[in-house]
Amino acid sequence: MKNKKIIVLDPGHGGQDPGAVANGLVEKFIVWELAQRVKEKLAGRNAEIIIVQPSLSNPKSTARDELYKPPQEANRLKADFYLSLHVNAGGGEGFESFVHPAAKNKPADALRNRLHSQIMQYLARHKVKDRGCKYADFAVLRLTHMPAVLLECLFMDHTGDAQLLKNHDFLDGLANEIAYGLMVTLSLEGEA
Repeated sequence: MKNKKIIVLDPGHGGQDPGAVANGLVEKFIVWELAQRVKEKLAGRNAEIIIVQPSLSNPKSTARDELYKPPQEANRLKADFYLSLHVNAGGGEGFESFVHPAAKNKPADALRNRLHSQIMQYLARHKVKDRGCKYADFAVLRLTHMPAVLLECLFMDHTGDAQLLKNHDFLDGLANEIAYGLMVTLSLEGEA
């Protein structure tokens, strides 16, 4: 069996930083649940799944801690892949994914495109808008030394998206597609 790949899951926000808040939803709780479910679904694969969230060791972690410490930890671990999970807000709707502009036409870009496509197959069945594959200079994408992708999983301030995010079966299906997308994209084999 090949060496295990190290995959860091970064459920964005935590501690004193709730992330987006709308329609009775709090981003840090949704992405934490998603990260936990993705990790569970990848059990038995040839990968070490590490959830990095500073609030685990410091419940009073600041927004700065939540932004800068996960990429630092991923770099220290020499992770093979970094996935930052978020829920959007700000007047839109749908799903979008990001890599750093410097990753254009590089491995992170191709990995993101395959992951995005896999997740959208599930979301399309729920009539979720595909906002596309994008590039952004987000700190977690800029500071990581490995291929890194940031997912914005729907808009909590959009009524339809919020209803889906409140549905635990939907979240489980989304986590399943993220996990399956990682399996396919990163060629994660089952353990013997």
